[in-house]
Amino acid sequence: MTMPRSILMLVALLLTAVSLQLAAQPVTDNRIRIGQSGPQTGPLAELNGDYLSGITLYLNAVNAEGGVHGRRVELLTMDDAYDPVLAEQNVKNLIEREQVFALLGVFGTGSNSKTIPLAVQANVPYFAPYTGAVSLREPAHPNVFHLRASYAHEVETIIRHLAQSNVTSIALIHHADPFGEAGLQAAQQALERLNRPPLVAVASVASSGDGMDEAVARIAEANPAAVIMVSAGKVSSMIIRSLKARDQHPMLFGLSVVSSRELVAELGQAAHGVVLAQVTPSPFRIDHPVVRDYQRMAKSERAEYSYAGLEGFIAAKVFTEALRRAGPELTRSGLLSAFEELGGWDVGGLKLNYSRSNHVGLEYVDLSVISHGRFSH
Repeated sequence: MTMPRSILMLVALLLTAVSLQLAAQPVTDNRIRIGQSGPQTGPLAELNGDYLSGITLYLNAVNAEGGVHGRRVELLTMDDAYDPVLAEQNVKNLIEREQVFALLGVFGTGSNSKTIPLAVQANVPYFAPYTGAVSLREPAHPNVFHLRASYAHEVETIIRHLAQSNVTSIALIHHADPFGEAGLQAAQQALERLNRPPLVAVASVASSGDGMDEAVARIAEANPAAVIMVSAGKVSSMIIRSLKARDQHPMLFGLSVVSSRELVAELGQAAHGVVLAQVTPSPFRIDHPVVRDYQRMAKSERAEYSYAGLEGFIAAKVFTEALRRAGPELTRSGLLSAFEELGGWDVGGLKLNYSRSNHVGLEYVDLSVISHGRFSH
């Protein structure tokens, strides 16, 4: 007996719906799907690429050994070109359409200011956003866990160094966006807290580099002894070139979000003497076990070392450990509890600070100096 065409069509539709529903499940017997939004195009694409390279390096190694409790960890990344509006739409799609289990490493202060509220509303675990803005950490959210030290810690480390050297003439140039404003505010507060003179000049520049001439002219007019760059991506090398073109040679300081590898590649010897705050140990030394692991895996994949890559590697390692501790019956609430229980866990020479009342994992900040194309501490 032949089944009517209408019934066949109905069965096909039901089977399609079931298969789509199964495909959309963030956790299956053999897979955990997580999401990330960041710039894969535009001036900050290389920095985001370095960060993702460390994440994927560790996750690939975990998956090659059978995953976590038999599940592969799959990372779905989406390009937002460092545009907070696009990042917001990406994360909305990741949560609602792709139904990811968690978000890892969403990139940029402006983007995170738009996307954290979406994750909070949906109660999706949100781990290691690539930002150090204090405004995104206070008040803390139950499902948001930061890994890196704040921009305030980085800036204060730089200013303390300058204070110890008795440098009082300090200017600051920053991105004209929430990231830049966060760095400026941190510097002003640190100077006041340490009872140091205020900044002698402040200028802003777009993340694309627009407005560079006017910004550097304002800094040059003040002729400061030191310039703090709250910048990222190619803008940092543009600032340095523009200052040198005006015969300005102040001490130059940048935050960890300056792509150190890109800076050396872009400037060569012109990067000599630039001091950068870093929120991880050096990826070029083997003082920490986690760095030895990073170098070993990077060599096996023929990947270049970078600070952002090491940070992504550490983020993936911490995330994976929380997944393991959450157990085979994986739930979002179980993962959040696992993060809070990681306080004191040694990542490989770095101990985490997580607890029920503290959702910031590390406060590590060090200063590195570019010396003839290499980094020293």
